Amino acid sequence: SIAVGHPFTLQASKRDYPKIYWRDRSFIMINSVISGVWAAIFLLNSIIPLVLDKPYKIVASNVLIVAGVIFSILIPERLPAYLHMRRFKKYDWRVEVDQGRSRAEDEYDVVIVGSGIGGLTCGALLSKRGYRILVLEQHYQVGGYCSSFTRAGFTFNVGVSDVSGLWEKGPVALFLRGLGLKPEDLFIRNRLRYVFRGETIEAKDLEEFVEVLSELFPAERGSVRRFFDDAAMAYEECYREVEAYGVPLPAELIVKVFGPKKLLNYPGEHPHFYDWMNKTFSEKLDEYFEDSGLKRLLCALIGYVGVRPEEMPASSALTAIISYYLHGGYFPRGGAQSYAETLRKFIENHDGVVLLRHRVDEILVEDQRVRGVRLGGKLFKAPVVVANANAKTTFLKLVGEDKLDRRFAEYIRGLKMSPSCFAVFLGVDMDLRDYPSIIVNLDDGFYLAINSNADPSLAPRDKASVMILTEANYRDFPERGTSEYARLKNRLAGELVKKAEKLIPDLSKHI
Repeated sequence: SIAVGHPFTLQASKRDYPKIYWRDRSFIMINSVISGVWAAIFLLNSIIPLVLDKPYKIVASNVLIVAGVIFSILIPERLPAYLHMRRFKKYDWRVEVDQGRSRAEDEYDVVIVGSGIGGLTCGALLSKRGYRILVLEQHYQVGGYCSSFTRAGFTFNVGVSDVSGLWEKGPVALFLRGLGLKPEDLFIRNRLRYVFRGETIEAKDLEEFVEVLSELFPAERGSVRRFFDDAAMAYEECYREVEAYGVPLPAELIVKVFGPKKLLNYPGEHPHFYDWMNKTFSEKLDEYFEDSGLKRLLCALIGYVGVRPEEMPASSALTAIISYYLHGGYFPRGGAQSYAETLRKFIENHDGVVLLRHRVDEILVEDQRVRGVRLGGKLFKAPVVVANANAKTTFLKLVGEDKLDRRFAEYIRGLKMSPSCFAVFLGVDMDLRDYPSIIVNLDDGFYLAINSNADPSLAPRDKASVMILTEANYRDFPERGTSEYARLKNRLAGELVKKAEKLIPDLSKHI
């Protein structure tokens, strides 16, 4: 029974566990282990009468059976937890930080390398808890991709224009409320439009979006409703315990925080989300829909993640794409830089330090432990360093390959570059208030954000700040600063503006 993948204990287990468990690999594996143990017990019990006399053979046989019963009770809870924690222990760590100890000027509890939104979020959370924090940023302002710049009264976001996670139990909303900040003071809801097969698709909420899709794809009407019902239940399950730590926890941290029984019960308590965890986004779409056009439309925001649907776990698509359909996307009031500066001020108001134009040259490691960072001839000491930089820079340059496991270094070297975009920023003397703040044009392959429609303060009166984005291959571009680079940039910018004019007539005449 084990050899054919149907261990004989499986049928009994199916009576005790919901259907969501039945095809799970760990469920089959656990039953294979239990069946193997019982096979050994049956074999030994057949041998015992041949080698032992009464009463020893009765005692030995009963001891084996009792041991098998105890093993069968304990192993479903303990084995998955053990396997997850065994892998995790290689990367788990604990550093004691004495917050009451007096420190030298160059000593900190935690040094954060990079002030992108991840580094600022980390710094805000730690400084709120009383840790002495130093954030080091090579740029002249904080924020990374969550930053802005201004030209002639027009403000443009570098990248971020649509933020999810701001519903009642969303991680961004919980984070902000935990800092004593009001999400509604920092974000405003975007109005979003899709252009697909010449049709304009716009909806103010999920119910209206479902109805619009049903009218566009009448043969899929029932499937559209079932898909979003499933997605809504999965999303709620994903964030069910979110108040504990602000975000859903992976398996190893569920064990560490809540114990092994919580991990065993997780599929039964989160059946819809668990199903999304075990499929790709492509498989989930195929499960509900036949129409390839509808599937493509539901992948309209896949650029937010940067992988193809057949490569993306459905659970990632749920939290990073489908969440926008369920709860909407939001624009940072005052521009992305305003949000980044809010977090910077929070860190500084809680005795943290943020230093700009400070490029870290090395993360100091001695005897497999972090000791701090080096910037030129300057050292900052800390028992913990958080790197808000890309993995290759962090491990291969700042830490150094000589301090890494060889296989891990090879893995890091093999990582692909994230997808690239080509962006055009336009200040225009047009009143574009009748347009939504975001337009995703699937027909011509570009993304248009009218920042000033989300926040009118980002452009002079009766004018608009516009960003147009499209996919680009970084390696197609000549070296920056060359005449070839400038020519290609200008040509692509002109082509993108021309495409945008299909949506906003005479745009090029008002730049």
